[in-house]
Amino acid sequence: MSDTVMNPPAGSMSRGNRSDAIFIAGVIVVGAIAMAQPWLGVSSYFLTLIYYVAYYLALGQAWNLMSGLTGYVSFSHGALAGIGAYAVVLSLNGNLPMALALVVAAIATVAASLIIGATALRLRGTAFTFATLFFQELVLLLVRKLPFTGGSSGLILYQIIPVWIAYVMMVTVAVAATIAFALTRRSRLGIRMLAIKSDESAAAAIGIDSTRLKIILFCASAGIAGLVGAVHGIFVATLYPEVIFSVDLSIVALAVALIGGVGSAAGPIAGAIVYVGLREIVQVVAPGAHLVIIGLLLLGIILFLRDGIVPAVGRLVSRKGSRSSTSGRQS
Repeated sequence: MSDTVMNPPAGSMSRGNRSDAIFIAGVIVVGAIAMAQPWLGVSSYFLTLIYYVAYYLALGQAWNLMSGLTGYVSFSHGALAGIGAYAVVLSLNGNLPMALALVVAAIATVAASLIIGATALRLRGTAFTFATLFFQELVLLLVRKLPFTGGSSGLILYQIIPVWIAYVMMVTVAVAATIAFALTRRSRLGIRMLAIKSDESAAAAIGIDSTRLKIILFCASAGIAGLVGAVHGIFVATLYPEVIFSVDLSIVALAVALIGGVGSAAGPIAGAIVYVGLREIVQVVAPGAHLVIIGLLLLGIILFLRDGIVPAVGRLVSRKGSRSSTSGRQS
């Protein structure tokens, strides 16, 4: 196992690097097109749809970076995004420049992830998942009680910031998060994390410090979630703790990756598009039932697609390619 994990075949690496380069180029092109939409005269409804696809995509990639590479299922990313939202609004209300306020938001979420990571990441399986759920509820309780957060009344952004700024920033974060995941997965760190996901005890036996690497990855994942939450805080401008720190957001972050394909850079893209599309339909047909629909969708994917939309499509394409090559040789 150690030779395969630490030194993958050169041919597979070069093929993987080429496919990653094509994928990253495609993501940049699509992101640039999306960023240009506010100046192309499209409707505000269409812009809102793109914004929420980018929002859930970025949050799904943040979850994917941690849980997709390690197999540790986290329910804390909604809380981390909420910390980013509160940090940026408090910073902007304190007259900090926007760039510095975003940095403060990222630092705040990384610091919070260190607190939970240093303890919870020593746990495994269900114990880790419950620890992240506890963290989610603990943060909500603190925000309700602390006076500078506005308590149960929430927090309002005093500055008037054009919506297009938040839109462009969210698309930028989504593109950057997707590229970061694609690069990390092929990196030395990503290969080691996949070894931990495959068999943590065996990874430790070949000298991989799993706890340290998990904390590093969790902090990076939290930093992305914090930026996502910060931009969304600027977008909504009014923060209510029950909404911002709802466990629903953590469930959606997980669902977006699971729907599209966990551990795949393209997975959260497909998952975010499917989720936002379904949410729009459900809001018309059965308002308030979107989590039930997500649950049914996840159940269907687990039963029929096994590991998500993107891997299933990949298997279908490779199967068709092998059939066509076989028929070509026979002819």
